[in-house]
Amino acid sequence: MDRMLARIASDGDEGAPLTRILDDLVSSFGEELHFGNGHLYRELFGVYELLHTTCEESFFPARLTEEDPAVMMLAEHGSFVFENPWEMPPWFTHPEGRIKEFVAFQIDGPPGHRYVMLFTLGPDWVRDEVAFCLNGARFALNYQLKHDAAENEMATAAQIQRSLLPKKSPTFEGWDIAARSEAADAVGGDLYDFIRIEEDLMGLAVGDASGHGLSAALLVRDVLMGIRMGVGINMKMIYAMKKLNRVLNRTTFSTRFVSVFYAELHRKGGLLYANAGHTSGLIITDDAVTQLDPTGPIMGPLPDIPLERGYANIPKGALLALYTDGITERVNPDGSPFEEAGLIEQIRKHRHRTASEIVWQVFDHVRKLDHESDMFEDDMTLVVLKHEDVSA
Repeated sequence: MDRMLARIASDGDEGAPLTRILDDLVSSFGEELHFGNGHLYRELFGVYELLHTTCEESFFPARLTEEDPAVMMLAEHGSFVFENPWEMPPWFTHPEGRIKEFVAFQIDGPPGHRYVMLFTLGPDWVRDEVAFCLNGARFALNYQLKHDAAENEMATAAQIQRSLLPKKSPTFEGWDIAARSEAADAVGGDLYDFIRIEEDLMGLAVGDASGHGLSAALLVRDVLMGIRMGVGINMKMIYAMKKLNRVLNRTTFSTRFVSVFYAELHRKGGLLYANAGHTSGLIITDDAVTQLDPTGPIMGPLPDIPLERGYANIPKGALLALYTDGITERVNPDGSPFEEAGLIEQIRKHRHRTASEIVWQVFDHVRKLDHESDMFEDDMTLVVLKHEDVSA
């Protein structure tokens, strides 16, 4: 779904690309999510004219006015699932006279660029799944159409984001720590943070917000501030993350989501963590790799998520690597995927260097590789913590 949104963001700014996006939505998700024929209307002087449809024969009207009940509902809500008889506009009936459900959303671009996309719903459709997909498309299209008008806001968001991310790695007795994050766009969706909890205890956070640009930057801000506030008032890890998830669910689009790995590291190597749908943390030694896999789903789409704690120990001489998938979604020169195995290989190759040198060597290597998607790049973040063996 994230790749679909990225594709929309790359060319969804005029009527012709919107027709392709309508076709892509139906062909990519229609069968799985049980929505059917798509219709695209474009507003001209207060009247929405049917611009494109995915079916040969449509029983939808060729034009809709601003006073049409369906258009007025979309103007109020942005998107709406028409499933109850009293919500149906008078023109919407099946050719056999049977009322059938449909879903629609309005796309608000700059003046003269307003559209409506409408999809019929088939048997066994699921509200949350349909809403997740189509609201995501709506959000991406609205964002792209207003991109030019938001350039100044983007510059402000980039400045805000730079002020939120750590300016340097912390000092933590017995540990060599380094981090680096590079955004694919002017404003990225990756986050990381170090939070001193006690003299012998430090909080670590790495995350990846869906999408890119302003919306991702604002989501990063909310997540970082939520984690810092939770730690600052001594909330239990799981309680704080579940509460943050509920806040994100209430205040963001249902399709704006974030994966977060949060951990509390003791100076002697004990690690208590919760992984909400993020890439697996890696504890790497000379002869073993321990994966800190997700302990729950991504944050944002659902009001309540099952999330558990995990525990690990990082022995002296070992290191902890936390990263986002912008690094592992690369392709080696021979065409094989870089993936997690490639990252482990690169870290092991340089693991006797300083944490900062490891991070720079990994970035230097992956920048020479192609991204596995031809459509877009992705933000890259890597955090390395070496448990120093002073006796070695």
